Amino acid sequence: MSGASLFRNSAALVAGRIALSLLRMVAALCVARLAGAESFGAYALLLGIVALFEWLVDFGQTDIAVRDAARDPDRRDTLLAALSRAKRMQGLAGAAALPLILAVMGYDGPVILAGCAGSVAIGASALLQPARAALRLALRPDRDMAAELAGTAAMLPLLALASLMRAPLPVLIATFALARLAQAALAIHWAPPCRAAAPASARHLARSALPLGVAGLLVVLYDALAPLLLAHLLDLKAVAIYAAAARFIFPILIAVQAINTAFFPVIAHGWRRDPAGMERTQQAALLLSVAVSAPLFAGIHGGADFLMSLMGGDFRSGAPLLRLMAWVLLARAVTTAMSPLIVVAGRQGRAMLLTLASLAAQVVALFVLVPRLGVIGAGVGYLLVELLLGSLAVSWMGQAVSGARIDWRPVAALLAAAALAVRLVDATPLAGSFPGGVAAGTLSLGFILLLARLMRRRMAPVWRDLRRRRSLAGDGA
Repeated sequence: MSGASLFRNSAALVAGRIALSLLRMVAALCVARLAGAESFGAYALLLGIVALFEWLVDFGQTDIAVRDAARDPDRRDTLLAALSRAKRMQGLAGAAALPLILAVMGYDGPVILAGCAGSVAIGASALLQPARAALRLALRPDRDMAAELAGTAAMLPLLALASLMRAPLPVLIATFALARLAQAALAIHWAPPCRAAAPASARHLARSALPLGVAGLLVVLYDALAPLLLAHLLDLKAVAIYAAAARFIFPILIAVQAINTAFFPVIAHGWRRDPAGMERTQQAALLLSVAVSAPLFAGIHGGADFLMSLMGGDFRSGAPLLRLMAWVLLARAVTTAMSPLIVVAGRQGRAMLLTLASLAAQVVALFVLVPRLGVIGAGVGYLLVELLLGSLAVSWMGQAVSGARIDWRPVAALLAAAALAVRLVDATPLAGSFPGGVAAGTLSLGFILLLARLMRRRMAPVWRDLRRRRSLAGDGA
């Protein structure tokens, strides 16, 4: 594949991820506004549980099959056959387990029926994994993304109609299951055919994927933990408010992740070959991540009341939580930008330990803070964990294991500029409103542009070096 084609595919994948996140935001708005906060809370909770089971039935095996087939193309068909066999077994097991586990946990009949609808989505997700692997091996991840976008787009009118009619939870989850079925059908249709081959050992595939599966499970649990415990400690309305606030930051986090995905090959290429150049590239990735996040943070913080009111009247009380989540956005932007250094240095085990520590700390924070502060306690706990075990710990560990030394002064200046922007708007009658969000975002952007002008001479060598290194990495030098 040519460099231009690879760039087009990468750009399409990034755009697709952002579009998918926005479509999911529209879905959340439909349920929240048309069906009410309680229904949205139950919907968000069930989708979080389904997402957990979808990871369990994959457990990183698709990524490992793609990796091994890319290294040895002659084994492509045997590996995909093994993956297909494993997914059939795991899909059936996961689909059967979800409603049973919900029943054992004491949920009522409608939730168990919704779990049955979610089981269809789990089975479809398992069946589409071999097709996703085949598309990735054919260097057509754009078709994989298009299948998911098409399924989600087809779901929206059905979900809106069901929400408008105040349909019960099983019907709402059934629309998601239909989206997964449509995605699976398209992915299987577009995937290159496989020749008949004796499957490789599914057991070997499972063993190879175990570390990745455990790491992914910890990440999924980390994101799903707050809604699960809020449902236990408070009620479904608290789940709804938390899920609504989180929806506003997810698209931005995806954009930040896309930025660092683009930088990763360049950083990995230079780690041993040119440590000083790698350090400058990492500096650029961090600055760009924070510069993109800061104006959006300010806009969300400055317009928090308006944004939460978009979800419906029941969500207005969640504006303080959204302001906290905006700070989480900045912290996660730093974490996301610095974590590739740990991977580049081959210290994934340490990253897994940090994730496990974050998970344990979040459990403690939720049990301690939520009974005292309500749903706002979940945001406080999330922010504390993300700052201490995310931004600070990951940044320190990334520099320690990779040898990179980051100049934190320009990063601190960007963060201070964003904080100043929201502080100025908070002192005016515009605070919380749509004009307040626009004003805060614009002020933050203006401060960042001013800082960029002041730091232009210092940063110019970094950008020149980055352009040169991207060319070298693309040529495989």
